[in-house]
Amino acid sequence: MSSSSKHAELQANIAVNSLLSTLLPGAKKISSGIDGRRPKSSTKVRGSKAQLIDRNLKKIVELQERDVESLKKRQRKMKKRAVRANKVENDKIQQLAKLSVLERHKKVGTLTVKEQKYLNKLVNRNVRTARSLDLEEEDKEALRELQQKIISQNSGVESAKRSKKRRKTVKKFKEDIHPTVSDRRYPGLTPGLAPVGLSDEEDSSDED
Repeated sequence: MSSSSKHAELQANIAVNSLLSTLLPGAKKISSGIDGRRPKSSTKVRGSKAQLIDRNLKKIVELQERDVESLKKRQRKMKKRAVRANKVENDKIQQLAKLSVLERHKKVGTLTVKEQKYLNKLVNRNVRTARSLDLEEEDKEALRELQQKIISQNSGVESAKRSKKRRKTVKKFKEDIHPTVSDRRYPGLTPGLAPVGLSDEEDSSDED
């Protein structure tokens, strides 16, 4: 091998080793085989060098593919989180809008059984959402406030129902025990009957 060929081979080996040390630290370096002794078989040396380069290049490609796949996974995870956060935000807006309607119904006393069931379902769903989603602290706080508001709405509705029922019971009780006019005038008589002796007095006055 001429001096120029040896020099070119040495430069090529240096370049390849530099690339390997950058991309694959610790990878086996390619030996130039130029140490003052003539190699036993130049063909065999060139073959082993080519195999080593091929193996190292394959390792580089594998690392790059893993990096790309890892990046794709992170992107998919971020996208999924963004979609869930957007859904939670939309749900909160819809819930607040429905709560506004329910507040009006509560004030005018037109809250239906279906709306009451919806309130209960909303509370349960918010509890599950807060436990299952990895939300920011401010989002969790907003959900807690919304849940407390719904619970207070339920308490107000139930209290109003109990108060209304209690008033009806008291009113019915008073009506049941309240005496009629004839009962107050003639205690102990069956309603519609005149007291004893009244007809006799009327007869005697007619005779006079």
